[in-house]
Amino acid sequence: MQRHLMTLIYGFAIFKMFFGSGNLIFPLVLGQNSSDQWLFGFLGLLCTGIVLPFLGLFVIKLHRGSFEDFFGQAGSVARVALPLFTLSLLGAFGVVPRCITVAHGGINTLLPDLPLWGFSLLFCTICFIICLRDRWIISFLGKWIGPLLLITLAILFGLGVYYAPPEVAVSSLKATEAFSQGFYRGYETMDLFAAFFFSSLIFKQIQAKMGEHIDNATLIKAALKPSIIGATLLGLIYFGFAYLGAHYSNLSLSVSPELILPNLAMHLMGDKGAILIGLLMILSCLTTAVALNNIYARYLCSLFKLSDSKFIWILLGTTAISFIISLYDFKGIAAFLSPMLDISYPSLILLTFLSILTKGSPKLKKTSFYGLLAFMLGYSYL
Repeated sequence: MQRHLMTLIYGFAIFKMFFGSGNLIFPLVLGQNSSDQWLFGFLGLLCTGIVLPFLGLFVIKLHRGSFEDFFGQAGSVARVALPLFTLSLLGAFGVVPRCITVAHGGINTLLPDLPLWGFSLLFCTICFIICLRDRWIISFLGKWIGPLLLITLAILFGLGVYYAPPEVAVSSLKATEAFSQGFYRGYETMDLFAAFFFSSLIFKQIQAKMGEHIDNATLIKAALKPSIIGATLLGLIYFGFAYLGAHYSNLSLSVSPELILPNLAMHLMGDKGAILIGLLMILSCLTTAVALNNIYARYLCSLFKLSDSKFIWILLGTTAISFIISLYDFKGIAAFLSPMLDISYPSLILLTFLSILTKGSPKLKKTSFYGLLAFMLGYSYL
């Protein structure tokens, strides 16, 4: 019984760690843009937003929780450069400030006149304080925020289906174009990047619970179960969001992306429902920001071989950068991230597949990784 409870808690924790800013926005935008082709758009998102992150979780487990060993397959330079690059985008230079802008959209229903800079300052202060107490992050996310969010979203989806308009707007996209759009939306969630580091965190937590001398096969099996739970929950949420985005596109055509969900909640659940959704958006973004900011700051301490006493100063620095970047708002951050994701994502996808399908073959992995990276750089330039 204890083991099943632990599996559920870690499954909810994985879901909640992944379910942050982009996950609250991009499936809705995808449904809105795809209209009657939304199901094909969802299938594209399923590939890069669910299947790939799950494979990312799995591949780190094959390396016993070491993301350095995984990245090191592309060479000694990549062993250092890739974690630094991906964590910088996940941390202070990308996802954390994006979480702030989406959370600001959530509080818009409560305090519509609160400026972004004021909210960002408060959000970053709270995030900084919580990161100093990271021992309870996993337990807190799994036990409370995840289930509450799921219940509320299930009610929203149920109401959305019940009151859905009989007809969906006809899209100008073909099925293949909608699928392609969904596939690239999965890049923007950056969940494959996050999977490499979240898997390491979860794996080490499970290993500590089961004991250091547990064999690798048993440990991988124990770690896979919560990963499957987390991936399944994400898939169901994405499906629901894509459906709502397509069927209620008329409500969100003239609003910014971070306000789509509060507008839907206001329409389907009234003022009180919109406030609840707004609060959960804030908590969802906060918990993701806490996890990513904590991982990023600790990685920088490890990379530069700093003592534990310096962690608070590194954390203060990453939090300050997040505050500054957040002032560019959601669309500005997306414009900054998009070209870097287009270039880097395919190479990391290829490295993930090669790592799962082949043992050894360091030259093949290194050549394939850098070859595809060079191709994407040239393609992007042209």
